[in-house]
Amino acid sequence: MKKKLTILHANDLHGQLNFTVGKDLVVQGGISLMSGYVKKVRSEEPTFFGICGDVLQEDVWGSDYKGTNTVELINYLRPDAISLGNHEMDYGLEHLLIFNACIRSDVLCGNVMVAPLSQELFTPCKVYEVGGVRMLLIGVIPKAFLNKILSDEFCRNMLSYKDSYDVIRDAVAAHAQEHIDLVVLMSHYGIEGDLELAANMPEDLHVDLILGGHTHIDMDAAKVVNGIPIAQSSYGTTHVGRFDLVVDTEANRIENWSWQRVALTEELCEYDYGVDELADRIVFDKKKIVSNENICTLESSFTHQSRLYETEIGDLVADAFLESYPVDLVILQSGSIRRKEVGPVITEKDFKEMYPFDDRFVSVTLSGKEIRDCFDYLFSLKEDGSIMNGTFQYSKGFRLLVDGTDCWEKGCHVEEISLNGEALQDDRKYRVGMTKNCADSAFRYFNQIFGPEKRRSLSLTTFGDLGTWLMWQEGAIPVPEQGRFIFHDFPGMKG
Repeated sequence: MKKKLTILHANDLHGQLNFTVGKDLVVQGGISLMSGYVKKVRSEEPTFFGICGDVLQEDVWGSDYKGTNTVELINYLRPDAISLGNHEMDYGLEHLLIFNACIRSDVLCGNVMVAPLSQELFTPCKVYEVGGVRMLLIGVIPKAFLNKILSDEFCRNMLSYKDSYDVIRDAVAAHAQEHIDLVVLMSHYGIEGDLELAANMPEDLHVDLILGGHTHIDMDAAKVVNGIPIAQSSYGTTHVGRFDLVVDTEANRIENWSWQRVALTEELCEYDYGVDELADRIVFDKKKIVSNENICTLESSFTHQSRLYETEIGDLVADAFLESYPVDLVILQSGSIRRKEVGPVITEKDFKEMYPFDDRFVSVTLSGKEIRDCFDYLFSLKEDGSIMNGTFQYSKGFRLLVDGTDCWEKGCHVEEISLNGEALQDDRKYRVGMTKNCADSAFRYFNQIFGPEKRRSLSLTTFGDLGTWLMWQEGAIPVPEQGRFIFHDFPGMKG
């Protein structure tokens, strides 16, 4: 029998509540229009609605409330299921468990195991019946997302990671005696990770769809690998991904499908004024604790338009840390900066939106050779066909020159690494400053482990130290010196 089913999916909401207004004065997105569209489609079609990770963090609300306000809004949206993302891990295990307990939707993730009990910490999967179609939904995340939680000794001893293919295999086996029409993954691997998951998916697991997140890309069409359609919706609340399926419930397969990235506009659906009222209350509460008092003034507006390249805001923050701590070089994760433009005046609100993450700051002692090895690996061609498994900003005096010619066939070539005009010396020791999160993720980024013997904690609060540095600057802060990271002949990101 042929059944019609609509799957709506969102990802990487990051607590973004507000709509945007373009140059054409068209209102787009916002939590109110997202809720209005989901309600509209649910009233018209048999509909499943899922959110694939990162509902928390990124803006002023994330900084002050640690995402608890977002939980209220997600509960109002009533997604059928949510899978975890990396930002759900930002505040540690205790916060993650509170988040799981307070979300009324099913939170799916099969990778996190309580090691002594050989038991999943979260619900790994669940069967949903919508419009006569029975779907097995499975939540998966990559191992690197656990790094922050596993930095705690208790969690490191109690928790372990279960491979995603084992998660899928066990979920399918657990429901083998039931009538299952579709197997759907809710993933936060990013588009490259999802492509790899699909490419290596054993046929006997019968995975039909992958709903993804993490990469923040605007897909014009779903990708198909190994016969498996893969899509993610975008970022924030501006769009919703939509699969329209015809499912053969006798053959247990998708007969026809189409996908679109739906732009949420006033012409498409009505506002949901109930969620508006809730969001307004949260914004009002935020205003009581976030002032518009000026922190500093910039010479002009500074931008951070791309995580991939050197930016003015990236240079500013890296230089602030260089001057605040006794290090030779600062390596700053590009993703820690969350505003595309600030200034000329930076208020407290601007600052919290620009740099919402707080962490320790550590100094890692590395030889010149070890630093070169780090960057050679960072820009190398990986087994999954990707390059640059992390993007960074650098402090003044550093120069990194990378050739991207034929990068997707051979990887990139690091042509020059120098500090203060001198090439790095193999045997000389350098003090490299970074956040603890970066140091904990060093194996994923650089194929090296920065253990206790290599690093020393210099500060308990990067957020506070950065704010203090900005407030102590006299006069307008000039545009930082450029030319620290030069990436030439790079054809653009794959996919």
